[in-house]
Amino acid sequence: MKNIFSGLLRNFRKDPSAYRFGLFVAFLFIVIFVFENINHRFWLTDFRVYYDAAKAMISGKPVYFVVFDQGSGIYKYSPVILFFFLPYCIFSYKVAAILHFAVLSFIIGYAFVVIRKILTEHLFSGKVRNEGLLMSFAFICILIHVVKELHLGNINSVLLLLCCLALRSFLAKRNFTGGILFGIILLTKPFFLILGLPLLLRRNWKSLAGAAGTLVAGFILPLLILGISRGSALHAEWMKTLFFHQESYASVNNLFYILQHLFFPSIPDYFRFVIIALTGLAVSGFVTSNLRTEKKHINIPGMTSGNFIIEWFLLIALIPDLVNTDSEHFLASAPLIVFLIYTLHVKKHYWFIPLLIILIFFYGANSNDLLGDDLSNKLYALGLIGISNLFLVLSAFLFYLDLRRETIISTNG
Repeated sequence: MKNIFSGLLRNFRKDPSAYRFGLFVAFLFIVIFVFENINHRFWLTDFRVYYDAAKAMISGKPVYFVVFDQGSGIYKYSPVILFFFLPYCIFSYKVAAILHFAVLSFIIGYAFVVIRKILTEHLFSGKVRNEGLLMSFAFICILIHVVKELHLGNINSVLLLLCCLALRSFLAKRNFTGGILFGIILLTKPFFLILGLPLLLRRNWKSLAGAAGTLVAGFILPLLILGISRGSALHAEWMKTLFFHQESYASVNNLFYILQHLFFPSIPDYFRFVIIALTGLAVSGFVTSNLRTEKKHINIPGMTSGNFIIEWFLLIALIPDLVNTDSEHFLASAPLIVFLIYTLHVKKHYWFIPLLIILIFFYGANSNDLLGDDLSNKLYALGLIGISNLFLVLSAFLFYLDLRRETIISTNG
């Protein structure tokens, strides 16, 4: 953590754009914190679950299928993830909530710094002008999801940062380290397993070994600390909770809900698994096509890293459209939104701006405060967050293919 802070300070001194963006998001986080408290909405109900579940674990009380705070739900991550929340238990809940809010704020801001580094080092050669402004625009696009994330105290932003750090590790050939980060992600939300497809097809065995080792360690650690009997029971309860949550939680923004409730009411429930399987096949086809292109144009530097970045970012953004999850999980589209805005600016595709504004409106502007309860609820029930997110994914996919085509032509021409 000390190295991260010192690295950020060095970057801010050298880079005015990063400095201005840092000030901008810091100001927004302070405003959110102040208004949450003024409006008596500083609840962090999801964090309350993590906090109370961690206390329950160390005191030998039930952890799963327990409503720790009225309306805040149940704990649904693996037992080992609770160890990360144990330091909070030193403090009272109020103090711990403030600390967690500050940690999440830093993590969200730092995730954008990592995204920017990945894009500028591997996809956009040379200096991109007005980066501070571009990143600020991208941040505003996801602001409504950021506010909800902070209001609930959820950890989707943590997973986003881990995904970005894992990707950066892979790009730097630190594959085992990236695999460890990927394993931590899987211990939190196993449906991120689809991210393993590019690693598998690219035969990145070290990363898969790192992920597998982390999963094994995540299983063994509770057994060693809590005892074999209690640790095994917690793992079994976690598995039951995962299936229970996916069956009982109704998400209106995933692709299955959109198809069943808006277009084809008669499709059976098992079709959700067909959608995931078809997505896996489509992703596998895209990665395989990329591998062929890389082999054909081996003389073009950076093509492999560029392909892998887009594969990774597309999959992260697609996940909320495939599973039952909360709307703030659409924070996962932040890397693609930054990519889209950078591409619009660098390639001067200004014709796309009106369409992007419409997509961003449905993706990140559906607020009861802005639209009123009736209209906001109607738009939400139509699954427009999920639909607009799919179009953002499609747009980023097409823009990248065009960007790669131009690179191939300019290099071979």
